[in-house]
Amino acid sequence: MNIAQPIYTEKNNCQDCYKCIRYCPVKAIKIANDCASVIDDLCIACGKCVEVCPVGAKKVRSDIDIIKMLIRKGDKVILSLAPSWVSSFQGVDSQAMVSALKELGFFAVSETALGAEMVNRHTRKFLCKNDAGVVISSACPVIVDLINRHYPQSSSKILPALSPLMAHAKYLKECYGKDVHVVFAGPCIAKKRESDRSPELVDACITFRELMDWMEEEWVNFEKPISNNSFFEPVEAVSGSIYPVDGGMISGINKDNSLSDVQFMSFCGIDAVKQVLMDIEQWNSPSKVFIELMACTGGCINGPGAINQGSMAFRQNQVLNLTKQKQTSIGSGKELVSSIDITGSGETLFATPKRQYSISEITDALRSAGKLSSKDELNCGGCGYDSCKEFAIAMLDGKAERNMCISYMRRVAHDKATVLLQRMPSGVIIVDESLKVVECNQSAARMLGEEIQLIYDANPGMAGANLTKMLPFHKLFSMVLSTGRDILDRDVKGNGNMLKVSIFTIQAHKTVCAIMRDLSNPDVRSDEIVVRTKSVIKENLETVQQIAYLLGENASRTETMLNSIMELYKENHANTD
Repeated sequence: MNIAQPIYTEKNNCQDCYKCIRYCPVKAIKIANDCASVIDDLCIACGKCVEVCPVGAKKVRSDIDIIKMLIRKGDKVILSLAPSWVSSFQGVDSQAMVSALKELGFFAVSETALGAEMVNRHTRKFLCKNDAGVVISSACPVIVDLINRHYPQSSSKILPALSPLMAHAKYLKECYGKDVHVVFAGPCIAKKRESDRSPELVDACITFRELMDWMEEEWVNFEKPISNNSFFEPVEAVSGSIYPVDGGMISGINKDNSLSDVQFMSFCGIDAVKQVLMDIEQWNSPSKVFIELMACTGGCINGPGAINQGSMAFRQNQVLNLTKQKQTSIGSGKELVSSIDITGSGETLFATPKRQYSISEITDALRSAGKLSSKDELNCGGCGYDSCKEFAIAMLDGKAERNMCISYMRRVAHDKATVLLQRMPSGVIIVDESLKVVECNQSAARMLGEEIQLIYDANPGMAGANLTKMLPFHKLFSMVLSTGRDILDRDVKGNGNMLKVSIFTIQAHKTVCAIMRDLSNPDVRSDEIVVRTKSVIKENLETVQQIAYLLGENASRTETMLNSIMELYKENHANTD
């Protein structure tokens, strides 16, 4: 049994974008230390977070190594292949598919659709025996977990039958012996959790994507000659082959329209299913109602582990064509007959109790995120939750942190910047490309004169003020905006004072900021004198060093020349003697 959860987060890759929360239908995500992790007790393994994660931080657990280990040991491993394979491996016939799979080392390949046919027979008998009421299909493990964990009041309505996979696995072990290993390949991530709960039936589950990767790794393809005995075992499925499409289960159950007293309904997609479950307890149907619920829009052909090629309509067409071919070659309405009991439990096994919070608790949580009144509750969805109230409840549940609120963090950042800006002794002015003031601190207003100070007092920050009417050196701002080159430590006159101004880019050609220092201020003047004195000393030292270098080089050259002259003189004097 694999104890690792089917979906997990690679923490180093998570970008803290909250997209997984936004798309998770049951909000089974917890934010902690700037990382979005999956809450396994709430997760229904629908795979939405895996599909939408922009950086691929949400991963699906791979069970390939478990299967490889079983094959290497020499054990008999049978692959239960989901009937939607035809829509993921398009253009491949069944013999080529089985041949390729056996090349990987499988003892036999069987269709999960056989288990679907067993479920069809069981469901038909159940509907005939029981009185009026609502029955929900148990075929989709995502739906079963959704109901058990988040709508436990409706758990009793789930059909008491094993899923097609579990029914198929039970059948295979009856046919080939209890010691064979059954593994599954299909488009569903939730099958991994289902097999974790029933290790005595299924050893491991992989998605079609995992299977394709494995084939590519082993250089297995569908162009090689087909090996002998490349057929689905022990028999080929017919009516169960239509299960992967919306309404496929109902089509198999009511194939001969014998259940005229039953109302059949089919809904696909988590949102549609949640709408059904929202008020299903209030239904007072005088007749029998069977509802086929599937988590993936369009059915299993659109599963998170499928290899999606072409439109959903095209993929559905692939399944329908294969089913029609089987009906023509084997016989319409053919269905596996088996005496194996596939009755399952519809009890609530995994429900997580939801804590109820008082209004005061929710209000306090909202206040901690800066939501002091209803006007502050923007319900923008930036945190991943549909409303600020849901976000507050998530904080109380320990699933969310207040810094997830974009408006709150923006306000905190703005407040911090404003406090810092206002306490700076230097003047600061931020302007946009139209030379309109974005922000101005009090120090800047004070430097620019009494008139500007009065305007500032009336409109703190002076947002929207025209810079050309405030500063005589506004052209410097225009220069930085147009060229993108910063101006540093420029001496300019403003309000009769000498100012040292630096203007630099915040956003190229869009926003610039100026920092001004009043040189008439004694403190600033002292600082400036020190800075300029240090600059002069540095320049003088560099000049002295350069002169010393030149003098040293010149003295050395002179000494060399004098020595050479002395040597020549001695040689000439010796020759004369």
